Amino acid sequence: MSLVGRIKHIIEKWFPDREVLVRSNDSVTQVHLGRRRQLIVGVVAVFLIVWTVGSTGVGYYFSHRLDLREDQLFRSEMAYSELINRVTESQKKFSEITSQMEDTHHNLLSMAEKNLKLQARVQDFSLKLADSEKEKYRISALRSSMDNQMNALGQQIDGITNRNIALRDELETVETVMTRVMRERDQAISRAKSLQGELAMANQRISDLHTVQKQALERVAEHAGSSIADLKSVLKMTGVPIKELTDEATTSDVKRVLDAGVGGPFVQFDPETPEDELFMNAALTVGNRMDQLANLQKVINRMPLGEPTENYYVSSKFGKRKDPFNGKWSFHSGADLAAPMKTPIYATAPGVVSHAGWTGGYGKMVEIDHGNGLKTRYGHLMKVLVKKGQKVKYQDMVALMGSTGRSTGSHVHYEVLVNGKQVDPIKFIKAGHYVFKVKQNTDEHK
Repeated sequence: MSLVGRIKHIIEKWFPDREVLVRSNDSVTQVHLGRRRQLIVGVVAVFLIVWTVGSTGVGYYFSHRLDLREDQLFRSEMAYSELINRVTESQKKFSEITSQMEDTHHNLLSMAEKNLKLQARVQDFSLKLADSEKEKYRISALRSSMDNQMNALGQQIDGITNRNIALRDELETVETVMTRVMRERDQAISRAKSLQGELAMANQRISDLHTVQKQALERVAEHAGSSIADLKSVLKMTGVPIKELTDEATTSDVKRVLDAGVGGPFVQFDPETPEDELFMNAALTVGNRMDQLANLQKVINRMPLGEPTENYYVSSKFGKRKDPFNGKWSFHSGADLAAPMKTPIYATAPGVVSHAGWTGGYGKMVEIDHGNGLKTRYGHLMKVLVKKGQKVKYQDMVALMGSTGRSTGSHVHYEVLVNGKQVDPIKFIKAGHYVFKVKQNTDEHK
């Protein structure tokens, strides 16, 4: 089978055409749910779930980005504090160097005073020892020594000046780094505010999405409840307690699930927000209603609501009657539907032939098992057209009307059994008239 064929088979299996009965006052409307509508509803549901998961992921992503930005801001503040400490240390060093320069300046002033005194003394000595060459040489040597000392002091002053220039350059570098750090901090604060606004918008979108999902689930639950009420009204017309018809279907569905084999580890669902918990509770409620609706629909589809023959009249009803042979009061377990010989007899619902042949007072008889504890019997037949174990569909011809067995004339003895107990088949036929009339009106409107 090709891929397209497999997809088509899966769609036909999981999204069969469904007929929904909608009852309003005294009228019933049948709504046809085609595969296309069911697929659209399924796609919309999947889209809403994916949208919810995506919105949650985006919110988590932005929250993570905001934490990273806050961490970067904290590191920037730590770097800023470290730079302030370095500036403080540099200021202390600058104060120490300034103090050294002041000491050096005082020394220079002291030496300048000494130089003035020496010059005065030299002049004094020059005047006194003008004629002495030896004294002149001594004074000249003293001058040379003083010049050397002055050059050394000049070099010290130049070194101190160069150190002051280097400290000033270092201070300018520190100020530049501090300016850049402050600018980055302002940008980080601005970005954090922007992310907070985006996070608030995302939270609002998530809240709006929860509201839309809740409204959609409420509409689905309301529609399912109306459909369930309509189907229960049809079942009530048969006169059989609804519990007897639905319990068997539910039991068979549970057995089928258990036989299929399921399992896995238990992981408890913990909703992140109260809205998620409310949504899950609403979804579970809708799921339960949809399961109930599906079970009722299965029961309706398997119920014998059709007519076993055509152009007939009821010659004997279900219940207490006088026996046609001995005139005594007896219980009639079915309804006698009279028509000419060889009138076709039809299956009133799909099922499997559980008996076909002669059966005591029934004469030639056909019994069909429709599942869910429902069976139908067709007695006094002229000819049986099916075999035991054969599957039949609704309105398949199974026999020809006759008068075999304990019978006074041409008719079919029609019985409906629920869990082995005979019930009034006329109520099922009337319920079928009601259902098929609604279906016919719906088709005419289409």
